[in-house]
Amino acid sequence: MITWINNFDLQILLPLNHFFSKNGGFFNKFFAEYLIYVIPLILVFVWFWSKQAKKVALRALFSTILAWPILAQIIGRIINRPRPFETSGVQELIFHRPTYSFPSDHAAALFAIAFSFYLSGYKKLSYALFIIAMVISFFRVATGIHFSTDVIAGAFLGILAAYLIDLFDKPLNIAYNFLIKIAGFLRLA
Repeated sequence: MITWINNFDLQILLPLNHFFSKNGGFFNKFFAEYLIYVIPLILVFVWFWSKQAKKVALRALFSTILAWPILAQIIGRIINRPRPFETSGVQELIFHRPTYSFPSDHAAALFAIAFSFYLSGYKKLSYALFIIAMVISFFRVATGIHFSTDVIAGAFLGILAAYLIDLFDKPLNIAYNFLIKIAGFLRLA
């Protein structure tokens, strides 16, 4: 099974990496590394949109925290899969330190946010975020930072995290209301 997964990953990764090593240039760096910084800006914009939107932004934030620093970190440390540029003969097109590759933290966080907005009823915004998540994930594979199964697993974790946060929405309302009150006291809400 592991051999099949590795072959599957390499069949996708090698041609993409070869193409983008010759043709990516600025796009590699922008889409694989910098585009993710638009996500916090979106969360801040949603936070200040309305009182209802504050809870939506917090749900997305909680989903991201569950997906990235909790689930992805635990699984990553257990699996400890090296990055493609360390083992597969692909060219590292943007710098990344050699940490674990599986699952993709970026995919976990991005899909958690996108699915959280979807579950909160912000469908148009969630579709835009899903597109951003797919573009970033694609370029993280193309640049040799991740295997395709890393981003698939990350996307699954992100969707799972958003679903779990949505499932526990009523008990988490206490935390949301508390954080909104603190933000209001600090004049941040």
